[in-house]
Amino acid sequence: MDLSKIKPRHNNVGARSGWSDFENHCDYLRICGGVAWPSKGRPGFVVLIGEQARNLRSNDPAVFCGLAESKHRTDDDLLSKCTEWGRVVDAWYSNIIPQTACFSLHGFNQAQRRKGLGLIQVLNIPMLSDAGDAQQFFSYADAEIHKRLLSGQKTVFLGECPKIQAALQNVPEGWSSAEDILKVPEAAALYYVLGAMFCYPSIPRTNKPAFALTEYDPLEGPGKPTQNQAKTDYDPFK
Repeated sequence: MDLSKIKPRHNNVGARSGWSDFENHCDYLRICGGVAWPSKGRPGFVVLIGEQARNLRSNDPAVFCGLAESKHRTDDDLLSKCTEWGRVVDAWYSNIIPQTACFSLHGFNQAQRRKGLGLIQVLNIPMLSDAGDAQQFFSYADAEIHKRLLSGQKTVFLGECPKIQAALQNVPEGWSSAEDILKVPEAAALYYVLGAMFCYPSIPRTNKPAFALTEYDPLEGPGKPTQNQAKTDYDPFK
């Protein structure tokens, strides 16, 4: 998919209301990304998911579409891809409690700041343990994704993400730990973003500020930023 064809969409009073893919004639309420970090000799992986536009006051189910995917051997290459795609991303989701991920993000943002370039903001997924274990979250995401991939009630479509489609076959049945998912970075990235989008569903827009249900980073100071602040410069060490 050519992401350059995706442009901001506005309602009849000029307010932002999502994204329009003019090449494929499809509108999205939001586009989010999942980030699986390179670790233990495994590559990192990023994926973009779009939630198709619909009447949020109806009972129509949410439909999620894979838009793009990319594999990277280093943190810097992975985060550079996030920067490249960031123009069309409302939020990035991952687990940044581990020190390696947190320091990689910090180092990359410091370099970006010195160059006068935009920073990368990454939201922690929900349901993490204090130590950063994602097993509970992965269990939730795994059950929801498999349910929504069933042909009779399919609402997740991954046609633009062949690497992820193939990798899902490598997730062991009866897996028992977060490491079992992390060993398949394509699956981990997908679980991060779709699980978060399932947890934080789109709601009808109001004039009241909406607060995110998770903080940017465990090192962030007190106070939780609003979802609308997700595009502002952020550094977990500040």
